[in-house]
Amino acid sequence: MRKISILLLLLLIAASCATSQANQPTAGRGYTLTSVSPPHGYGDIDHKSLREAIQSNLLYLERLDKDTRFNYGGRIVRVEEVIKTHKTLLWIMDTVESKEMLEFIMGTLFEWYKASGVDGQGTVVFTGYYIPEVEGSLFPTEKYRYPLYMPPDDLKQDQFYYSRKEIDGKGVLRKKGLEIVWLADPVEAYFLHIQGSGTIRLPDGSKIGVHYADNNGHSYVSIGKLLINQEAIRPEEGSLPGIKRYLWSHPDQMDTILDKNPRYIFFNLDNSQAKGSLQVPLTPGHSIATDPALFPRGGVSFIKTTVPVVDPSGAITGWREIKRFVLNQDEGGGIKGPGRVDIFWGGGPESGIAAGSMKERGELYFLIQR
Repeated sequence: MRKISILLLLLLIAASCATSQANQPTAGRGYTLTSVSPPHGYGDIDHKSLREAIQSNLLYLERLDKDTRFNYGGRIVRVEEVIKTHKTLLWIMDTVESKEMLEFIMGTLFEWYKASGVDGQGTVVFTGYYIPEVEGSLFPTEKYRYPLYMPPDDLKQDQFYYSRKEIDGKGVLRKKGLEIVWLADPVEAYFLHIQGSGTIRLPDGSKIGVHYADNNGHSYVSIGKLLINQEAIRPEEGSLPGIKRYLWSHPDQMDTILDKNPRYIFFNLDNSQAKGSLQVPLTPGHSIATDPALFPRGGVSFIKTTVPVVDPSGAITGWREIKRFVLNQDEGGGIKGPGRVDIFWGGGPESGIAAGSMKERGELYFLIQR
């Protein structure tokens, strides 16, 4: 009874604030996010994972300057309002027991904003990323010849540094003491750059982690799109497994193809949980990457899309729809524009298959408490 009384009080407060809000959203023209009616059907909430993601996000938000502002479709929101949204969502998870009540509350307590998408009509393309596990060594050998580098001392923010061709092809960073680990496969090394984090399996069976530390300032170029445009592969082969297969089967073309993407990632050895660009731990299935120039960093989001069902053998047995609250905690070189979202799937073979197979349409929303 006490839960219901508190809930009703919150709803009354929200209703009174809704008409007197000092900074109401505009109609949304010209903005990446547009004020909309709330979506229906919030799916089955994984309370444990969502709570973990929200609490990680609060670590980022609570260390920001109190004057930090975020743009929600023309409504300028203070960081304290974003924090309040997170804490209210946590409270709702602990209080609301029926789907009907959840629908009512989410439409009453929050304002909703929808991404304009790739077509201006709200269609968003969802892909996935994960933590790959690859063979490597702390020392170079004939087998382990492909290094990952730590950030060089002369690397500067917002300035172009050596390209991938200059670093890997011409070896401009060799013998400078910047190597942190050597890998056995140049294709796996390349895709570890794309994923941003990885687990290195050493010859003795032990494992170490590597995480994104910095980049060379160059724009990301998709080699998958390049191969499709050149008709080297069919569009349906443009997934991560398909691109890998092409590179492995065409070793004479490998360097030329990889060099087309000049962006280069530098790493740190780090056995801690994978972190996104907000420098907080990522939560599998509940952390997303978007374009930080367009969407509010650290915002509570809601997504609708379809994801693959992967069985223990690694086969995709079907696809299922998800409707899920997530946190906007990361960014990526290839995740640009109002119609792109990358979902973090975690580590392990099944995560890799799910992430690498995704290129699905869906919808992206952001919400903020009234």
